[in-house]
Amino acid sequence: MSLVKVDPETCILCGACLEECPFRLLEMQTGDSLPTPRAIDFRSAQERCINCGHCAAVCPTGALTVYPTPHSTIPGAPLRAGVPDRQGPEECLPIRPELGLSPEQVDHQLMGRRTHRAYKERQVPRETLEEVIRVAAYAPTPHNSQLAKWLVISDKIEVRRIGQSIIDFMKDSAANLESGAGSSWDYRGTDSDVIVDLWEKGEDSVFRGAPHLIIIHGPSFLRGLGVPQSQFTINLTFLELAANARGLATVWVGFLVAAFQLWPPAAEAVKLPEGEAVYGVMGIGYPKNIFRRIPLRNEPEITWR
Repeated sequence: MSLVKVDPETCILCGACLEECPFRLLEMQTGDSLPTPRAIDFRSAQERCINCGHCAAVCPTGALTVYPTPHSTIPGAPLRAGVPDRQGPEECLPIRPELGLSPEQVDHQLMGRRTHRAYKERQVPRETLEEVIRVAAYAPTPHNSQLAKWLVISDKIEVRRIGQSIIDFMKDSAANLESGAGSSWDYRGTDSDVIVDLWEKGEDSVFRGAPHLIIIHGPSFLRGLGVPQSQFTINLTFLELAANARGLATVWVGFLVAAFQLWPPAAEAVKLPEGEAVYGVMGIGYPKNIFRRIPLRNEPEITWR
């Protein structure tokens, strides 16, 4: 099957699908011809298509359907399950302008978001957690790679066990510093000494009492590359905003990412499949407190050229 199917009755020959394709894989050979895949000497348009769906999504009349060949867009990464093999007006949700937000609403939500450090014990329904993850999956990714995988942990004992592994990592780092062996983790500079002290006094100073952990993970061979790490961080940012809209609160847990990368016992505690690495962690639940004001921030430093 061809990469795209265009309805000649509804296509208005506007060329928007050509303009929005990231690799210009479509062409109109004449001013009145339908869009067709462009001939390419090395790797066909079908092979190069990253299944972003932009050509179908931008079509003003819904005349175009794309049929990409499922393949990994990142060399070395396995083919993901659940990759759509067709994107057209019937499959894609319509964008509803009436649901758009004003600049004031967007600004208020972004500036008003807070990291919460006190949670109710109430569990979040699984379907609600799945909703926010599905929204987070729409975050932009390099080459539309969509490499994020999600691990949701709700069992109290397992949450506590993973938290203890972080504390043990911090204590091990402190012991190495005191013995002169050195450590790749700044124990006191990161306030880990306070975190350990509070934990050993019975306070959940790691996850702050959040009843659920959401761990985002992906191929470990990407760990040394900056772009994938940014990708997963954006995924979690989307997740946080989707959670806030549902009355949920979140807390970023960078300690687990550091422990996973620097201390093997922490990786064993998380128990990811072989070849997978932790790229981000977020605690999530119903907030115990409500923030009523937006705190101040430093003035941004801006250079104009």
